[in-house]
Amino acid sequence: MIAFRSSGRDVALKLTLCLVARCVQFWIGCLFYEVVSISGDCRANGFLSLVNSKPPAATACSILAACTAVESLACWVDSNGSSELPLLISRLPLHRLSIEFKHFAGIPLTSSTWLSSLTHLDLIFWRSFPAQGLSILRHFSRLTHVALHPDAEVEIEHVVMVCSSCPCLQVLIIADTGDYTGLVLPVHDHRIVEQQAILNIVEDWEAPYSGCEDMWSCAKIVLDKRKASAVNKE
Repeated sequence: MIAFRSSGRDVALKLTLCLVARCVQFWIGCLFYEVVSISGDCRANGFLSLVNSKPPAATACSILAACTAVESLACWVDSNGSSELPLLISRLPLHRLSIEFKHFAGIPLTSSTWLSSLTHLDLIFWRSFPAQGLSILRHFSRLTHVALHPDAEVEIEHVVMVCSSCPCLQVLIIADTGDYTGLVLPVHDHRIVEQQAILNIVEDWEAPYSGCEDMWSCAKIVLDKRKASAVNKE
Protein backbone atom coordinates (compact mmCIF):
# COMPACT_ATOMS: atom_id res chain seq x y z
CA MET A 1 0.00 0.00 0.00
CA ILE A 2 1.13 3.51 -0.79
CA ALA A 3 0.12 5.88 1.99
CA PHE A 4 -1.09 9.29 0.93
CA ARG A 5 -2.40 12.11 3.06
CA SER A 6 -4.26 14.74 1.11
CA SER A 7 -3.34 18.28 2.02
CA GLY A 8 -6.15 20.03 3.88
CA ARG A 9 -5.46 23.36 2.26
CA ASP A 10 -7.56 24.87 -0.55
CA VAL A 11 -10.19 22.12 -0.45
CA ALA A 12 -12.74 24.11 -2.47
CA LEU A 13 -10.16 24.93 -5.12
CA LYS A 14 -9.12 21.30 -5.44
CA LEU A 15 -12.74 20.17 -5.79
CA THR A 16 -13.23 22.65 -8.61
CA LEU A 17 -10.05 21.57 -10.35
CA CYS A 18 -11.10 17.92 -10.17
CA LEU A 19 -14.14 18.72 -12.28
CA VAL A 20 -12.20 20.09 -15.23
CA ALA A 21 -10.51 18.19 -18.05
CA ARG A 22 -8.02 15.40 -17.27
CA CYS A 23 -5.30 17.25 -19.17
CA VAL A 24 -4.85 19.70 -16.29
CA GLN A 25 -4.09 16.98 -13.73
CA PHE A 26 -0.39 17.63 -14.26
CA TRP A 27 -0.91 21.19 -13.03
CA ILE A 28 -2.85 20.32 -9.90
CA GLY A 29 -1.00 17.23 -8.66
CA CYS A 30 1.28 19.32 -6.46
CA LEU A 31 -1.73 20.71 -4.56
CA PHE A 32 -3.11 17.39 -3.42
CA TYR A 33 -0.59 15.46 -1.39
CA GLU A 34 1.14 16.77 1.70
CA VAL A 35 2.70 13.44 2.69
CA VAL A 36 3.74 10.51 0.51
CA SER A 37 5.21 7.43 2.23
CA ILE A 38 6.89 4.85 0.02
CA SER A 39 8.76 1.76 1.20
CA GLY A 40 10.09 -0.86 -1.17
CA ASP A 41 10.54 -1.07 -4.93
CA CYS A 42 7.01 -2.36 -5.53
CA ARG A 43 5.43 0.65 -3.85
CA ALA A 44 7.84 3.05 -5.52
CA ASN A 45 6.92 1.64 -8.93
CA GLY A 46 3.25 1.99 -8.04
CA PHE A 47 3.73 5.63 -7.16
CA LEU A 48 5.62 6.32 -10.37
CA SER A 49 2.83 4.66 -12.35
CA LEU A 50 0.36 6.99 -10.67
CA VAL A 51 2.48 10.06 -11.38
CA ASN A 52 3.22 9.06 -14.94
CA SER A 53 -0.45 8.41 -15.68
CA LYS A 54 -1.00 12.16 -15.60
CA PRO A 55 0.34 13.60 -18.86
CA PRO A 56 2.90 14.95 -19.53
CA ALA A 57 4.59 13.61 -16.38
CA ALA A 58 5.63 10.47 -18.27
CA THR A 59 9.01 12.12 -18.80
CA ALA A 60 9.78 11.98 -15.07
CA CYS A 61 12.84 9.75 -14.58
CA SER A 62 12.27 9.21 -10.86
CA ILE A 63 10.11 10.21 -7.95
CA LEU A 64 12.32 13.12 -6.96
CA ALA A 65 12.64 14.28 -10.53
CA ALA A 66 8.84 14.36 -10.71
CA CYS A 67 8.39 16.00 -7.30
CA THR A 68 10.67 19.02 -7.48
CA ALA A 69 9.03 21.07 -4.71
CA VAL A 70 9.52 18.57 -1.88
CA GLU A 71 10.22 20.32 1.44
CA SER A 72 10.33 17.24 3.71
CA LEU A 73 12.19 14.13 2.59
CA ALA A 74 12.96 10.80 4.24
CA CYS A 75 15.43 8.89 2.07
CA TRP A 76 16.28 5.54 3.65
CA VAL A 77 17.60 3.65 0.64
CA ASP A 78 21.05 2.56 -0.48
CA SER A 79 21.89 4.57 -3.57
CA ASN A 80 24.56 2.03 -4.60
CA GLY A 81 26.96 4.75 -5.65
CA SER A 82 24.41 6.50 -7.87
CA SER A 83 25.37 10.07 -8.73
CA GLU A 84 21.82 11.00 -9.77
CA LEU A 85 20.14 10.73 -6.36
CA PRO A 86 22.47 13.18 -4.54
CA LEU A 87 22.01 15.72 -7.33
CA LEU A 88 18.22 15.41 -7.22
CA ILE A 89 18.20 15.88 -3.44
CA SER A 90 20.48 18.91 -3.68
CA ARG A 91 17.96 20.70 -5.91
CA LEU A 92 15.04 20.37 -3.50
CA PRO A 93 13.92 23.27 -1.24
CA LEU A 94 14.16 21.06 1.84
CA HIS A 95 13.25 22.03 5.39
CA ARG A 96 13.29 18.50 6.85
CA LEU A 97 15.56 15.63 5.87
CA SER A 98 16.09 12.13 7.22
CA ILE A 99 18.91 10.21 5.55
CA GLU A 100 21.85 7.87 6.11
CA PHE A 101 24.97 9.88 6.93
CA LYS A 102 27.20 8.63 4.11
CA HIS A 103 24.53 9.54 1.57
CA PHE A 104 24.06 12.92 3.23
CA ALA A 105 27.78 13.63 3.05
CA GLY A 106 27.73 12.74 -0.65
CA ILE A 107 25.21 15.44 -1.60
CA PRO A 108 27.00 18.25 -3.46
CA LEU A 109 26.91 21.40 -1.37
CA THR A 110 27.77 23.74 -4.22
CA SER A 111 24.47 23.16 -5.99
CA SER A 112 22.30 22.71 -2.91
CA THR A 113 19.26 24.97 -2.73
CA TRP A 114 18.57 23.95 0.86
CA LEU A 115 21.77 25.15 2.55
CA SER A 116 19.88 28.13 3.95
CA SER A 117 16.47 26.46 4.33
CA LEU A 118 17.12 23.14 6.12
CA THR A 119 16.08 23.32 9.79
CA HIS A 120 15.51 19.66 10.78
CA LEU A 121 18.08 16.95 10.06
CA ASP A 122 17.79 13.31 11.10
CA LEU A 123 21.01 11.37 10.45
CA ILE A 124 21.07 7.58 10.44
CA PHE A 125 24.37 5.73 10.75
CA TRP A 126 24.75 2.21 9.37
CA ARG A 127 28.30 1.94 10.69
CA SER A 128 30.64 3.74 13.08
CA PHE A 129 31.74 7.19 11.99
CA PRO A 130 34.36 9.78 12.97
CA ALA A 131 33.15 12.90 14.74
CA GLN A 132 35.01 15.11 12.29
CA GLY A 133 32.57 14.08 9.57
CA LEU A 134 29.83 16.05 11.33
CA SER A 135 31.67 19.31 10.65
CA ILE A 136 29.73 19.36 7.36
CA LEU A 137 26.79 20.71 9.38
CA ARG A 138 28.45 24.13 9.52
CA HIS A 139 27.26 24.72 5.94
CA PHE A 140 23.62 24.78 7.08
CA SER A 141 23.07 28.18 8.64
CA ARG A 142 19.46 27.63 9.78
CA LEU A 143 19.81 24.14 11.23
CA THR A 144 18.01 24.11 14.58
CA HIS A 145 17.07 20.44 15.09
CA VAL A 146 19.51 17.54 14.71
CA ALA A 147 19.03 13.85 15.55
CA LEU A 148 21.66 11.13 15.52
CA HIS A 149 20.66 7.48 15.11
CA PRO A 150 23.93 5.58 15.56
CA ASP A 151 24.64 1.86 15.23
CA ALA A 152 27.03 2.13 18.17
CA GLU A 153 27.83 4.42 21.06
CA VAL A 154 27.91 8.16 20.43
CA GLU A 155 31.05 9.74 21.84
CA ILE A 156 31.41 13.16 23.43
CA GLU A 157 33.34 14.27 20.36
CA HIS A 158 30.25 13.73 18.18
CA VAL A 159 28.10 15.86 20.47
CA VAL A 160 30.68 18.63 20.67
CA MET A 161 31.07 18.66 16.89
CA VAL A 162 27.32 19.04 16.31
CA CYS A 163 26.96 21.78 18.91
CA SER A 164 29.96 23.73 17.63
CA SER A 165 28.93 23.38 13.97
CA CYS A 166 25.32 24.53 14.45
CA PRO A 167 25.14 28.05 15.97
CA CYS A 168 21.32 28.03 15.84
CA LEU A 169 20.93 24.58 17.41
CA GLN A 170 17.87 24.24 19.66
CA VAL A 171 17.83 20.48 20.25
CA LEU A 172 20.12 17.52 19.63
CA ILE A 173 18.44 14.12 19.91
CA ILE A 174 20.60 11.07 20.58
CA ALA A 175 18.76 7.83 19.83
CA ASP A 176 19.54 5.16 22.43
CA THR A 177 19.76 1.79 20.68
CA GLY A 178 20.29 0.01 23.99
CA ASP A 179 23.96 -0.66 23.28
CA TYR A 180 25.17 1.88 25.81
CA THR A 181 24.04 3.40 29.09
CA GLY A 182 24.04 7.04 28.05
CA LEU A 183 26.32 10.00 27.56
CA VAL A 184 28.40 11.47 30.35
CA LEU A 185 28.86 15.09 29.33
CA PRO A 186 31.72 17.21 30.66
CA VAL A 187 29.31 20.15 30.87
CA HIS A 188 25.54 20.31 31.11
CA ASP A 189 23.81 21.24 27.86
CA HIS A 190 20.04 21.47 28.16
CA ARG A 191 19.64 21.08 24.37
CA ILE A 192 20.71 17.42 24.38
CA VAL A 193 17.88 14.91 24.68
CA GLU A 194 18.33 11.14 24.76
CA GLN A 195 15.44 9.07 23.43
CA GLN A 196 14.75 5.40 22.93
CA ALA A 197 15.34 4.32 19.34
CA ILE A 198 12.18 4.63 17.25
CA LEU A 199 10.55 1.29 16.49
CA ASN A 200 8.45 2.49 13.55
CA ILE A 201 10.39 5.22 11.79
CA VAL A 202 7.81 5.64 9.00
CA GLU A 203 5.04 6.15 11.52
CA ASP A 204 7.13 8.71 13.39
CA TRP A 205 7.90 10.58 10.16
CA GLU A 206 4.20 10.84 9.27
CA ALA A 207 3.05 11.69 12.82
CA PRO A 208 3.14 15.53 12.73
CA TYR A 209 1.05 15.60 9.55
CA SER A 210 -1.74 13.73 11.33
CA GLY A 211 -1.51 15.82 14.50
CA CYS A 212 0.40 13.19 16.49
CA GLU A 213 3.64 13.45 18.42
CA ASP A 214 6.96 12.66 16.76
CA MET A 215 10.49 12.58 18.13
CA TRP A 216 10.84 16.36 17.73
CA SER A 217 7.66 17.19 19.65
CA CYS A 218 8.61 14.69 22.37
CA ALA A 219 12.00 16.36 22.67
CA LYS A 220 10.30 19.75 22.95
CA ILE A 221 8.27 18.48 25.90
CA VAL A 222 11.51 17.49 27.65
CA LEU A 223 13.08 20.89 26.92
CA ASP A 224 10.00 22.75 28.15
CA LYS A 225 10.07 20.80 31.42
CA ARG A 226 13.75 21.63 31.87
CA LYS A 227 13.09 25.32 31.30
CA ALA A 228 10.19 25.30 33.75
CA SER A 229 12.30 23.52 36.34
CA ALA A 230 15.12 26.03 35.90
CA VAL A 231 12.71 28.94 36.37
CA ASN A 232 11.29 27.41 39.55
CA LYS A 233 14.78 27.08 41.01
CA GLU A 234 15.54 30.77 40.50
